[in-house]
Amino acid sequence: MREPTTSEHALDLVAAVRAIAPVLRRGADDADREGRLTPETTRALRNAALFRLGVPQGLGGLEAPVRPGLEAIAEIALACPSSAWVVMTSYMAQQISASFGEEARADLWGDGPDVPMCGVFSSVGVHAEPVEAGLVVSGRWSWASGCHYAEWAVLGVPLFKPDDGGSYRGLALVRVRDLTIEATWDMAGMRGTGSDTLVADKVFIPYHRLRSFSDVAVGTSFAKEPLYRVPPGSMTLTSMGPLLGAARAILRLTMEAVEDGKPMAMSLHRRLADSPSGQIALADAATLIDSAYLLLVRSAESVDAAASTDVTPGLLGRARIRMDAGHASTCLLEAVRLLLTVSGASSFSRAKATQRYWRDLETAARHPTLNPGLAREMYGRALVGDQQPVSPMV
Repeated sequence: MREPTTSEHALDLVAAVRAIAPVLRRGADDADREGRLTPETTRALRNAALFRLGVPQGLGGLEAPVRPGLEAIAEIALACPSSAWVVMTSYMAQQISASFGEEARADLWGDGPDVPMCGVFSSVGVHAEPVEAGLVVSGRWSWASGCHYAEWAVLGVPLFKPDDGGSYRGLALVRVRDLTIEATWDMAGMRGTGSDTLVADKVFIPYHRLRSFSDVAVGTSFAKEPLYRVPPGSMTLTSMGPLLGAARAILRLTMEAVEDGKPMAMSLHRRLADSPSGQIALADAATLIDSAYLLLVRSAESVDAAASTDVTPGLLGRARIRMDAGHASTCLLEAVRLLLTVSGASSFSRAKATQRYWRDLETAARHPTLNPGLAREMYGRALVGDQQPVSPMV
């Protein structure tokens, strides 16, 4: 039987998202107001199998390659960017977790594939004590997007060298029911993600649920499936899905207003659509959004192609992927600035969805993995052959 192509995977996932989009759209304002997704929204995401995006097919998951994952997440964001961010976080956490080995996979998905996840890689201030069969961990992990719906978390922890007792960076798979959640998330945008703080108080983690961060960061994996050989630095492409969807939503809302005959204040143009400056701004904004999409698709397809041949791209290739994401973020922010100028101050009315998409986009674009300045540093160094690392997530 012929395997589905990447584009066919993407079409299937996008169709599944479109079927539940009305539910997500209805719940978006409530999620923004309450600081977490509504129960109706989380049920819809689960029923559409979107919490199994990164789960191995052998365990009932979708094992979606990077491009279909990106396309699906962007389509979710067209209805609700916070929902898209939660699904993206779960997808990335599942992709990393599947590289831990068969025993860890059985812990996570032995009872079924619909297991939402979250993750925080930082281990600053986390205390770990080695015991006979693993680690006992205490600490706090802030900005744990999706933690209220997650069943498992990928968390940064210190690991210890058996010879000299020195520590190094690691990742642990932890049941969320063994943690507590402290309410700390009160941001201007992406409010519905409920990205609160996870707290551990002497939680035991067996050795099979621990891995070196450096091994994960370069794509070293016990897994045979291509998806689980993708380095997490390249997986950060999927973080652009919520931004892409939010920008597309603002373009759609702006065009609806223009097509409805919105006037251009303080001008002699009968309609905004008659204004050459307005037309140029719309053309520039639409092209910037298209440009961002084309950059992201180029990188996503290169990641999927490399993984399918068991090839880890070199530093230059990985840095270009980060550059594509950083520049795409800049394109989307500029596109939305143009669109909001076209549609005017009325777009910022709290009664309108446009301002929520804008707040979500502006907040998500400040995530450290999407920092365009850092991406330029990475790519510039790689272009001149400088191997000195500037980030562990390249």
